[in-house]
Amino acid sequence: MTTPTNTADPDHAASQKKSLEGIRVLDMSRVLAGPFCASILADLGADVIKIESPWGDDSRAVGPFFNGESAYYRLFNRSKKGITLDLKNPTDVSTFLELVKRADVLIENFRPGVMTKLGVSPEQLLAINPQLIVTSISGFGQTGSMAKAPAYDIVAQAMSGLMSVTGHDVTGPTRVGVSLGDLIPGLYGAIATLGALAERAHSHQGQHVDIAMFDSLVSILESVGMRAVHTDEEPKPEGNDHAMTVPFSTYQASDGPVVIAVLNEKLFGNLATAFDLDYMLEDPRFNSNDARRDNRALFRDLLEEKLSQYTTSEAIALLREHGVPTSPVQSVSEALHGPIGQERQVLAKEADDFTTLASPIRLTGSAAPSPAPKLGEHNHLIESWLAEPPRGFASAPYRKKEEQ
Repeated sequence: MTTPTNTADPDHAASQKKSLEGIRVLDMSRVLAGPFCASILADLGADVIKIESPWGDDSRAVGPFFNGESAYYRLFNRSKKGITLDLKNPTDVSTFLELVKRADVLIENFRPGVMTKLGVSPEQLLAINPQLIVTSISGFGQTGSMAKAPAYDIVAQAMSGLMSVTGHDVTGPTRVGVSLGDLIPGLYGAIATLGALAERAHSHQGQHVDIAMFDSLVSILESVGMRAVHTDEEPKPEGNDHAMTVPFSTYQASDGPVVIAVLNEKLFGNLATAFDLDYMLEDPRFNSNDARRDNRALFRDLLEEKLSQYTTSEAIALLREHGVPTSPVQSVSEALHGPIGQERQVLAKEADDFTTLASPIRLTGSAAPSPAPKLGEHNHLIESWLAEPPRGFASAPYRKKEEQ
């Protein structure tokens, strides 16, 4: 099985100025949400320095492993430099504060209050570097009755309502198969950081960005959130069905499930023609989306009766021929190594032949991934960083034209 790699011209990549070149990020975060946020900035060319305790990020112990190193850790800490500091040691705190004076962004995901106990609260950091962007990611935000409550992905999924609408009504609430409770706030953290940097370009001021896992997941509830706000309905798990649209689900062909997604009557007409169900266009039980929703089970039976005459590949080919959105239900390996995954280069190789998930961001200023740092790998660079003068307003990409 072949592994696709990023085939960008290395000479061009080396000469191309990166989108966030000149922006220095201190990444104090651990495990997932914060490191993911910082890795996005690294993918965009920022100089990201991961600051770990002397015993390292907990995720270094999470499998699977490649040449003795955690592949999980490597995924979310690629393209960063790595140093160790013990923030309970006054000398290391002093070093940290000097690094803060020379940084543009600091990302942290401690429980609110921990940084204050360490003597490095966001307020203190902004006092010594007023142009700093401090991006904090926590379970329930920096304020409120649950601010100091611990939170992991499954807690955020449960509290946000996302779990309550995931799964089947028979089996009950189900966690989404990946850690969206961390990944979504990580994405929001990166977006907010970029926004704060852009704002700093004209305000000359940094700020403290407050991202909560709970808020982030509530914000993506989309149609179920709107139904809860604007109707008396309490959304519930619908399995693979879309609560508002039929057909929009998985349907059984002779040898497995097929995804069919119809969002308007034109597409429904195409589906009806494909499977010789044109009578449904006149049948009051099926000739509108509302009617099909009211007769969801009967419609499924009739459609699957037709699908039973086709294999999944035959049904998909027929649906695509008629312009109906469709897909097989691929395994993770099929998605990664299949023809579309290879075309889109969803995997990338790092210098030591480590295969990783590629960034989906395709723009001229993005950077090819490089290996995550070993614990304390770049401690020798601290002295040279501290020899730099403290930063004035912003870094080169964000200075006003008249200041350059």
